[in-house]
Amino acid sequence: MKWKFMANTVIFLKTFFDFKELPVNAEKKEVDFSADQEKKLIARFGVDYVDNLKTALNQELKAMHDDNLELKAMQDEIDAMVALSGLTAEELKSVPTKEDGNQDYAATIKAISEKQAEHTKLLTKVLAEGIGDQGKVIDINKNKMHNHSATHLNASNEQYDLFERRSWNEKAAGLSAGSSNFNDKVDIPLLQGDIEHFVRKNPTSLESIFNDFETLPTDWAKLSGIVDRVVSGLIAPSELTQGNNNGWNPKGELLIDTETGQVYDKKIDITLTGEKLKSIEKSWLSYLNGSDGSHPWKTTFVGFLLSEYIKQVALDSRIAQVNGIYVKNPKEITGANINSQNGIRVLWYYFRDVVKQYTAFDMGDPTKENIVDYIKEMIERIPHKERHQQGYEIQLSNDLLLWYRERAGEFYTLQYATDLGKTKYDGMSPLNYPNYKFQPLIDQTNTLFIGITKSKNVENLQYLESEKSQFTVTQEKRDTNMFADFKEGIRFIQVGRKLEAGDPKEFEYQRLYSNSCPVFASDVRVPYFDKGSSIINLKFPEFFPHIEIVQNDYSQNITQITGAVPGQIVTVTGNASLAAARTVVNNANLLLTAAFNLNNGGTLTLICQDDLKLKEVFRTGAPALAPVTTKTFSTGVIDAKSGMIFNPAASIVANLAITSIINGSENKTIQINGTDTAGVDITLSDTGNINVASAVTLATSANYIQMTLLNGVWYETKRV
Repeated sequence: MKWKFMANTVIFLKTFFDFKELPVNAEKKEVDFSADQEKKLIARFGVDYVDNLKTALNQELKAMHDDNLELKAMQDEIDAMVALSGLTAEELKSVPTKEDGNQDYAATIKAISEKQAEHTKLLTKVLAEGIGDQGKVIDINKNKMHNHSATHLNASNEQYDLFERRSWNEKAAGLSAGSSNFNDKVDIPLLQGDIEHFVRKNPTSLESIFNDFETLPTDWAKLSGIVDRVVSGLIAPSELTQGNNNGWNPKGELLIDTETGQVYDKKIDITLTGEKLKSIEKSWLSYLNGSDGSHPWKTTFVGFLLSEYIKQVALDSRIAQVNGIYVKNPKEITGANINSQNGIRVLWYYFRDVVKQYTAFDMGDPTKENIVDYIKEMIERIPHKERHQQGYEIQLSNDLLLWYRERAGEFYTLQYATDLGKTKYDGMSPLNYPNYKFQPLIDQTNTLFIGITKSKNVENLQYLESEKSQFTVTQEKRDTNMFADFKEGIRFIQVGRKLEAGDPKEFEYQRLYSNSCPVFASDVRVPYFDKGSSIINLKFPEFFPHIEIVQNDYSQNITQITGAVPGQIVTVTGNASLAAARTVVNNANLLLTAAFNLNNGGTLTLICQDDLKLKEVFRTGAPALAPVTTKTFSTGVIDAKSGMIFNPAASIVANLAITSIINGSENKTIQINGTDTAGVDITLSDTGNINVASAVTLATSANYIQMTLLNGVWYETKRV
């Protein structure tokens, strides 16, 4: 290290301590004397001298550090320019240096400029010739330069990037403005071959798209090679040691318990029609217009086409791994992604509410006011010997995490948000519990459920990681078909076990902890497909007890529902479009007030009794309607954001004119009703932001007017 201002002092210190170099910290910004060394200096020169000495040395160290960073950045830029220019080692040797032997940056840049001039001259000559596969630069899309060859998009030399007979590649390179005919009998098999070639050539790139967009928690474990199921075992011995009484008194029972995880068969079926391909081509060209980066392979048409589908598959996987509720659908029916497997939320529901394999904390509902104390109490209810272990996560919705951060920010001023003027807690762990991590699940919505387990106790299961990208491509008439098959699932490695009669206390363990709030919202249903049987059998993995008849030609009356556990709520939702009358029958197994008509589209709610018979709790006679918010008004100004239907308040005792409607969103429609109160009329006319066909008087509760917001004005769209 070359000192400038403190050189003599440094020489003295090296001699004083017998140093080869003065000790400095890792950043090389401050001297780093040991406690003994500093004590020796103070004894010789005094505290003030040593403090001033360290300050002076640190100032020069910092200056040297900053200068070195600037020089390195400059050198890196020069090196990059040299590499791009193609200057040879011999040519670099001929570049003059400074008198002190260091590199002359000005001379180097001059040599680079001369080399680039040579390249430009050569390129001009090649462009004029225009033969073979020599480099050719084509100016496309807002003067952005893309390098193409005379025969290939992106100069890639790949089959799928050829210009020949591939109008889509020519359009991307600016060589053609015509439309691609994806219905052409020549284009389709050509594109089919390109897709097959691309998949073989870029398997790892396709797989990376799945990983990039899956966005499941990276803390969760992953296990591959699962053909159908995976089983993990737990071995727990009971207490063994005892005092010596000179007798033989054996003790120490052994528990061997297992947990099973399952993968589900899934598939990707894609049919590409000519119109769909045209639409994707337009998206691709738009992407090229605005893209300055991302993976280069995605800028080819087939790569972009596949990546768009793969991104959707990855999104589907994330949603299913969290929210999935498994339903096996018939071969002739297109199934929903959400029903392709059981996700993590169903497992929480199943182990807590069905097999009762762990005990939930009965704490009521979390609220915005109690959320910080609520999380703290949940953690402190975990047994002490497990509570302080590392690696726990708290699974919750983004809404609940926002509640926590807002409330915690009121308790602790940790970050000041100047734009909002209030505090906000942004830590990823609960206050005072750094061994717990918040794990918000983006797809866990409309629930107050909170679960706690170790991150490595959640395991993603699959057969082969690359299966999703192993497409098979076929052709049928003018359509191109692509399909892939894969296996995927998720599990808890360990759940828990309750004590049975006679078990030692060591046989009780718990790896899942949660509150007792419903895991799913009350309106969550799964489709029930016609199995040609009058008995509905709830059996894991197809267990969710809230079902909806979805087929118009459903063929059976329902006479029995089996598999429910005592205390469980079961609901059956009908279908108003059923072609023939179907019922849930009132009999010895289904204790109803009367037969339930599935054709009305309503919902029958039942509870499973201790004798496993299902008893009606209540029923609705029609499909659930979208919620409509009814509000009252007492002044001439109506706040549209607060509701959909507005009734005059009972406090109004005289005629009232509506003069303004505020806070509406574009295209929203509201209804304003009249009242039967004697001597009270509600009137509207053209005023402010209200536009009516003519002045209107609403004299009774049967009179109403509907207003719709368009371009900031509320227009009359209906009146009665």
